[in-house]
Amino acid sequence: MRIFRFDEEVSIPIDAFGSRFRIGPLTGWDSRVRVQIMHLPPDGLIGRHEAGTPQLVACVAGSGTVAGADGRWRDLRPGYAAVWEPGEDHETRSEAGMTLVCIEGEFDVWATAVTKDIVVADHDPAWAGWFGRIRDRIWPAVEHLAARIDHIGSTAVPGLAAKPVIDLDIVVTDEAAVRPVIEALRPLGYLWRGDLGIEGRQAFFRPDDDDLPDHHLYLVVDGSRAHQDHVLLRDLLREDADARQRYAALKRRSVAEVDGDIERYVAAKAALVAELLARARAERGLPPVTYWAP
Repeated sequence: MRIFRFDEEVSIPIDAFGSRFRIGPLTGWDSRVRVQIMHLPPDGLIGRHEAGTPQLVACVAGSGTVAGADGRWRDLRPGYAAVWEPGEDHETRSEAGMTLVCIEGEFDVWATAVTKDIVVADHDPAWAGWFGRIRDRIWPAVEHLAARIDHIGSTAVPGLAAKPVIDLDIVVTDEAAVRPVIEALRPLGYLWRGDLGIEGRQAFFRPDDDDLPDHHLYLVVDGSRAHQDHVLLRDLLREDADARQRYAALKRRSVAEVDGDIERYVAAKAALVAELLARARAERGLPPVTYWAP
């Protein structure tokens, strides 16, 4: 084993493009990717310039803002990263100081997307068929382990506007079946990614090379809190036209306000979702629970 340093003291000062930061190289130019640590001091700046290759910067300490070719400034804090394409103008600033891991070269991004084009469309009756196609692809791999596959989310509610992305729950009868289902999905290209912060709901990366409609696949235990939330919200929205109208209006309004930030979009819906779920639990005689409030 060999030990190396890449801290600020041994890093290279950079002043090109009016910049004010330091780089601690980790790998060299002959690597498939080049990895460096960038140290931005208070009021640090990586001046606007073109990316020569695909470039990813991941914040590991401090905070700052980043911008790409569209000129939109986005916050960056620990646990968040920005990716720029070759030739894209970009810039990074930090008032308080920030440490970044920078990766340049050819790489796949497996991190969870925060910014994307968000489209809320009128309900399409074809969505039920999309669910059927996806279910039929998955079911043979898990039918010896699971009870069923449920269509959940807004695309499962006739008449409700939604993002055209199918949400599915693989439902198992007990916790002992969770790990076997995770392993059974692997040959299909579905890779387990954990619960994404929602206890009891396992999520998966979908295969890159499938020809299926866009979808999110989850795994839940029948009757668990995560499973109840999915079913209660879906069924209430199916039954209540006024709730559907309120939810659809909120979605369309939120899309216009969040500037492509999916986390802000989810947060904007949280209060109404909590209200509807609390009502659904009360109507079914279930004990009250606390819901997420951003």
